[in-house]
Amino acid sequence: MTWPSYPHVFVDGYELGSGRTVRRTELEDGRVRQALDFPGAPETRTVRGYLESDADLVRFKAWASTSAHAPFDWDDYQDGVTRSVRVVGGAGGIRYRAYDGGTARQWDFELSLEDA
Repeated sequence: MTWPSYPHVFVDGYELGSGRTVRRTELEDGRVRQALDFPGAPETRTVRGYLESDADLVRFKAWASTSAHAPFDWDDYQDGVTRSVRVVGGAGGIRYRAYDGGTARQWDFELSLEDA
């Protein structure tokens, strides 16, 4: 599977991070114990972009419901390398916001990708 071609991704605001690598435990006396628990946590990317129409939203949501939870190929904006990633939280991990695009309603989206 691959990322669809029609969503426009903003290069500005592209964020890199990593998944959780430690387990935190709050002790009875209020102190916190933190220990390495997940070595080699997946790298994450926060991706923002927009869809040009309601029709693109319908297509993207259909893609997300069948593909976002599973690994797919992503051309990384940071270095141009194609990576196998998945959307954190699957289709439910994508947030949409409508706005007036002038001639048609458009949709912003935001999601986090993690290495698969």
